Amino acid sequence: MRILAVSQYYWPEPFNVSEICEELASRGHEVTVLTGLPNYPEGEYYEGYSAKGPLREAHNGVSILRVSDKPRHKGAIARVINYYSFAILGKAAARKLSNQFDVILAFTISPVMSAEPANVAAKHLGIPVINYVIDLWPECLLAGGVRRDSLAFKYYRGVSKRIYGGADSFLVTSPGFVPYLTNLLGRDINAVFLPQFAEDSFFDDEETSVPDGYPTDKFNFTFAGNVGTAQSVDTIVRAAALTKSSEGLLFHIVGDGSELSHCKEIAGELSCNNVVFHGRHDITEMPSFYAASDAMIASFADMPVLALTLPRKVQSYMAAGKPVIATAPGETRRVIEEARCGSVCDPENPEQLVEACRSIAKIDSTEREAMGFRGREYCKEKYARDRFFFILENCLREVG
Repeated sequence: MRILAVSQYYWPEPFNVSEICEELASRGHEVTVLTGLPNYPEGEYYEGYSAKGPLREAHNGVSILRVSDKPRHKGAIARVINYYSFAILGKAAARKLSNQFDVILAFTISPVMSAEPANVAAKHLGIPVINYVIDLWPECLLAGGVRRDSLAFKYYRGVSKRIYGGADSFLVTSPGFVPYLTNLLGRDINAVFLPQFAEDSFFDDEETSVPDGYPTDKFNFTFAGNVGTAQSVDTIVRAAALTKSSEGLLFHIVGDGSELSHCKEIAGELSCNNVVFHGRHDITEMPSFYAASDAMIASFADMPVLALTLPRKVQSYMAAGKPVIATAPGETRRVIEEARCGSVCDPENPEQLVEACRSIAKIDSTEREAMGFRGREYCKEKYARDRFFFILENCLREVG
């Protein structure tokens, strides 16, 4: 098929949109991506890029059409400018496309406006669009501190209804998205559940070097991923502060984000000598951090939208064959309990989290290995790469 993918984020930015598009190309499809200039997460254009481009590239079999959106920089205002610059310039580029596509695949990662160019292209070319909903709007705004009864939330509810309403069908990363979208649009929708897949590298059992800061005489817990408001990583820091140095529990934070500095401040204030901040590392390095860990932590803020989601990191943790401790409601809790691969406690509750960590550390190593094995087998069954692309290609063919 001839596929137009629309995503504000693409290679060399760290999003698996690139992997999906490249795999579709390797399977014989013609794939073109309409995207922005790479600047996530640092907020500055990557080396080799500027406002002048390059605006046309090819990478691993995928044609890339870029627009000169403004970089994110720092702060909320700059981020909003970044969001709208892609939406506006993307729509202008969409109106200039020639009719050489069969179907459009929109990756709706925040913000929801990033899918607008897909709707414009669909109308201009007279072809269908599938909206792959990864971040759910306007619910995601609640994670950023926006109140449900605020004018901003009500405004973006209308924006979201208009943009989602332009899709012919949906792919959703969580079953809970379907009733939400149905209620938002006021009609039944054509939707298929398509959870994100775990990276193949996390299934590997090859020997890896142990990263610095992982002593073998400690029980190592690791959080990996974005350190933002929604992840409530400060809960991990506060839990660490409740443990005694004699307990031998060590907590690792691998990642970067808007709340990293705040978490480091809390660690300093609470004199946490059992928290190690490793910073952000390339995805290719992450299996070594997982392999060095005794258990993984997925922390969440206490927000309704997060009960609907299953972050990809959870699949990666399970694929690595490690016990998973989650401060999570909803979908994540269901998956971990169904897979019997770890422990779940309430969000933003350091006391419950530290007790869960102590319990995992105390159980027999054979049982921990069994937890990890169950998680990996569940992941192979539910979140395998081949299964993902089987479903995706079928949906593309049915709509296109």
